[in-house]
Amino acid sequence: MKTLDILSLLMLSVLVACTTQGSEGTAANNEGVEMTSNCYMYTSKKDTIQMNLLRLGNKVSGDLAYKLYEKDLNQGSIEGEVRGDTLLVNYIFNSEGTNSIRQIVFLKQGDNWVEGYGDIEVTDEKVNFKNLKALNFNSTLILKKATCGK
Repeated sequence: MKTLDILSLLMLSVLVACTTQGSEGTAANNEGVEMTSNCYMYTSKKDTIQMNLLRLGNKVSGDLAYKLYEKDLNQGSIEGEVRGDTLLVNYIFNSEGTNSIRQIVFLKQGDNWVEGYGDIEVTDEKVNFKNLKALNFNSTLILKKATCGK
């Protein structure tokens, strides 16, 4: 997991460098914006989902791991943005030795995030939702704000 933390911080550093420099090298839109780091987790008897989220303004990066009973372990990094109460990210992960990219959308409910589900399509080896407005956020897999260990 330390490798993912380092990768996430590296990605965020690049993101910050790219978004804080204007055309003449001056600070742009992120002046006075504080970077936050939070952990969110879902746990049941046999399942765990953990998301470590770094946020600067509306840009986010971090790591995400799905450890679901009788399913293959999925763990990887996320990159994306927050739009109002919605978190839209690309999840870059490895499962069964194959690297994949999947769009994931979460809806903010209080301090928690609920993952959205809907019809998908594969374009250029990336899984995307067909219609973001038609997503279902009725999942019982609610990621609650937590203190996560390394």
